[in-house]
Amino acid sequence: MSKDSLNDKPIEAITHLENVGGVTKRGLISEDLVRAENEDKTTPYLVMLIAGASIAGMLYGYDTGIVGSAVPLIGEDLGHKLSNSEQEIITAGCTIGAIFGSLILGTWSDKIGRKWSMAISDVCAILGAVVISTSKSVGQVVAGRIILGLGVGGASVIAPLYIAELAPTAVRGRCVGINAFCIPFGQTIASVIGAAFGDKVKHGWKILFAIGVAPAAIQLCIMHWLPESPRVQITWGRRDEAIRTLRQIYSSATEEILALKLRIIEDNIRETTRLQHDLTFAQRSKKLWTFKPYRRAIITITAIQAAGQLTGFNTLLYYSGNIFSLLGFKNSAAAGLIVSGGNTFMLFIGMCIVDRVGRRRILICAYPGMILGLLWAAISFHFLTRGTGDRLISGVVYDKVIAGTLLGAIVLFVCSFGISLAHLCWYQSEFLPLEIRAAGSAVSTTGQWLANLFVSVTYLSLMNAITPSGVYGLFGALCCVGYTFSWFCFPETKGLSIDETEMLFKDGYGVQKSIDMRREKKEYGKQLEEEANAVTV
Repeated sequence: MSKDSLNDKPIEAITHLENVGGVTKRGLISEDLVRAENEDKTTPYLVMLIAGASIAGMLYGYDTGIVGSAVPLIGEDLGHKLSNSEQEIITAGCTIGAIFGSLILGTWSDKIGRKWSMAISDVCAILGAVVISTSKSVGQVVAGRIILGLGVGGASVIAPLYIAELAPTAVRGRCVGINAFCIPFGQTIASVIGAAFGDKVKHGWKILFAIGVAPAAIQLCIMHWLPESPRVQITWGRRDEAIRTLRQIYSSATEEILALKLRIIEDNIRETTRLQHDLTFAQRSKKLWTFKPYRRAIITITAIQAAGQLTGFNTLLYYSGNIFSLLGFKNSAAAGLIVSGGNTFMLFIGMCIVDRVGRRRILICAYPGMILGLLWAAISFHFLTRGTGDRLISGVVYDKVIAGTLLGAIVLFVCSFGISLAHLCWYQSEFLPLEIRAAGSAVSTTGQWLANLFVSVTYLSLMNAITPSGVYGLFGALCCVGYTFSWFCFPETKGLSIDETEMLFKDGYGVQKSIDMRREKKEYGKQLEEEANAVTV
């Protein structure tokens, strides 16, 4: 097909879409009405594409999850037994690197492309794993974790963006969800491998970190066969390459549908770069916070992403080996599967029901379970450690019944977290207008990593300073704050288009407005159906 035919073919179709309401108030074609034949079917090419890109999720999951199993195995291999502060900085090293990796590679991805940004992330992950596994000092391990974090941070931003830009419209949510699912799945794999190793292998912690090379190396090897995002290709002026990529993705599409898909990408690029053309960087940055609809949207998604970290879930993930070892579990890494495995299972359930139940309803219903689980854990820790000065002390045999109740509290919390915040914190793009989606996502993701850093770098110190009971009471209090914020400021986006979601934040945080808009849409849909039935009769 020639470029001219792609330019000319959509004119008649676009006129039709305008007549049936398929063009938004911004003049953009609605993707919901532009579907290729069999677009919702899984093809071998699509499987290869999504599987290859979602390895980034596995990389993220394994490298953040393995620290909980590996650090307790270090022992005195680095010349001395690790102090709490050294364990914290080793754990937090990956988060520190991820903050910079997400900002740097997320920004570069528009210039060098999504594909090669992921490749750089893989190289950083491989280098980091090699440095850690050959380390002979705490400083080397921390340096390796920071390098590793650069790759993890880049992967956390670029992979979902790359998948969203490549996946067919009809299955985009599921495809992005696969990458989100791969994160806790990678964490579960880390726990399984950690449990298998235990303390049976000399320098086993080095092997556990070295295994992290595998997902990055595999993705790097298949990078040659992954296409660049059509959005990036068009931005670079490579329209013919974008057309070839779209042909591979939409193999059953007609010329008319392909032309409309291309038009949608071009229109979205124009819209997303509108602020860049009209305003300076300083003016754009200022407008994010001075224009109230933008500010409200960014505050909402940043708060939800930070809330996912401030529940304390990652402390259970990062320090599960320490906690379960102190509680007397013979294989603390195996016990850690309760955290990673339970989270993965419940996240899968949450992803399956989110489009039917709704984001807000799931979150509002799950928050009480998280709060109850954390307060239950605080009470259990109080009674568990009464005989040891409110401290968890290595070598002490604790009451098995109370330890069992603590385990029950952890299970309740993990299940409630997994079905809700574990995946809902990654739906930020739904709340952001096209022109600020990249900047808004960068702000919220950075907020998430900063909250992660705060929790991971202070956890063990807080356990000593305010006791285990106090720490989980604090997390419970933070959950109460998150619950209150979600109740008043987290609107439902189920059933709303991008333009409609943007309207939610025009006069406030849109909780009631979302209810009214969705009710009106439902009533209008029934009215249209009744009119269609009347015409048929």
